[in-house]
Amino acid sequence: MPKIIINSSVKSNTDEEILIKEKAILKDNIITYKKHGINVSINIKNNNVLLLRENDEMKITLNFKKNEKTISFYEIKTLNLKIEIKVITKKLIIDNKKVSITYDLYMNDEFSDSFNYDLEWSDL
Repeated sequence: MPKIIINSSVKSNTDEEILIKEKAILKDNIITYKKHGINVSINIKNNNVLLLRENDEMKITLNFKKNEKTISFYEIKTLNLKIEIKVITKKLIIDNKKVSITYDLYMNDEFSDSFNYDLEWSDL
């Protein structure tokens, strides 16, 4: 399992940009790491990226497919509550050791926010 360093940023229209630089594992096109007690898994395929963030209290799954609307979920485990999220992927670029995604999120059929997610990695 190759160890890598990831650099990622998430920027929305309403919040400050979040920057992450972290050691991770890359195996079978899946990047995994743990940050602030949250397990993160990024599964990268042709024209599809599946992002999973999970800890003891919550689980969020975001499915990105180029130019498509997908259904994803935000689960609050402590309340046994599962919220449907619609993800509209406006841009998805998967390149050599880089991923760039622009997307909109909708909850309860109402626009929530727009995001830009950029990820790149290099060997450790």
